[in-house]
Amino acid sequence: MATRDAGAVPGGWQVQRIRIGDTDYPYYYGIDCLDLVLQELAALDTDLFVVVTDDTVLGLHGQALLPGLRALARVEVISHPPGESMKTLPVLTADLERVLAAGATRRSVVIGLGGGVPGNLAGVIAALLFRGVRLVHIPTTTTAAMDSVLSLKQAINSTIGKNHIGTYLPPYAVFTDVALLATLPDRELRSGLCEAAKNCLAIRPQTLPRLRAVLADGELSAPEALLWLLDESVRAKSSVTVNDAREQRTGLVLEYGHTVGHAVELADHRRRGSDGVSHGEAIAFGMVVAATIAHRRGWLSEDVVQLHEEVVGALGAPLRLPEGITVDTVMDVVRDDNKRGYLPPCTESIAFVLLRDLGSPAGDPELPLVAVLLSEIREALEVVQERQPVLTGADDNGRAELG
Repeated sequence: MATRDAGAVPGGWQVQRIRIGDTDYPYYYGIDCLDLVLQELAALDTDLFVVVTDDTVLGLHGQALLPGLRALARVEVISHPPGESMKTLPVLTADLERVLAAGATRRSVVIGLGGGVPGNLAGVIAALLFRGVRLVHIPTTTTAAMDSVLSLKQAINSTIGKNHIGTYLPPYAVFTDVALLATLPDRELRSGLCEAAKNCLAIRPQTLPRLRAVLADGELSAPEALLWLLDESVRAKSSVTVNDAREQRTGLVLEYGHTVGHAVELADHRRRGSDGVSHGEAIAFGMVVAATIAHRRGWLSEDVVQLHEEVVGALGAPLRLPEGITVDTVMDVVRDDNKRGYLPPCTESIAFVLLRDLGSPAGDPELPLVAVLLSEIREALEVVQERQPVLTGADDNGRAELG
């Protein structure tokens, strides 16, 4: 679980120890604290910083970080156009060769700067270099800060599906400057908070009143709101991974919304590239579909389904499939979900995280997965497509219009 050290770290930030199985690493966070980040990185005594990022993040934050890094050691920047296209084997191979040609050694440090996509690529690079070098995350999105860096999983995509190729590597440390999150575009900020909302619905329902109040207030970029959401995300994720470092037992509840969500994300990215629906938005839509399946099984009430729609809509995420993505398109991708193999094989069903109540996943507590027929998924998608959005201010794609 996560534990907070007494008081704040001198200089204006706080630290929590993230314990996942036998692994322990520090998570530092504060406001306007990049100078403190550089102080911590100086203590690593590295010969090379390998900064893995995307072109957008590099343009936004590179100048604030890179000069300070170059004063400490040599720096090799690996940057790609943003989006899932950088999480592929050809990109990984070329990046590894480039890093080795730049003189990387076992003393080198890989820094994942940005969101979950560059963070994942950085994690795989760090895991493969000399069978593992030090990995540091500096998340610049709410999705990364509140979800992906709270994990040992590092993965890239195959040509078949999302996150099929990867390993486990704990970061050496995580550093989050909330001021960087507050500069995100509104849609990207809200998208990342979808993972925090998932934690409230699936793990810590006692936090839902506060979440609804934060959403109603609309000031999601306020440092106080971001710090609370970050803190709750750490607590929720740590509570289910403390004895499950590989997220293959109790930690599987974190996959809530991901089965359909990953399929929608990948399908839309194949169609529109980086303009497609974001990871958080897709997961939020996947939660609505999962709640609909559970309701049709008699497990969740209509009120709980409407609560899902309320939270997802308030975050500006889609309540229906993106334009141009059909139910058939989603079904073609969802068959290759990366949770295959946890349950006995069946050609007519796949493993799914469903809730019997808020905070109560169905299935064995040690393996919170149930088999869901492909026909059930199709029917739920069709129901969601035809359902009238719960928010009266939704646009034609079921996305809430927020002022």
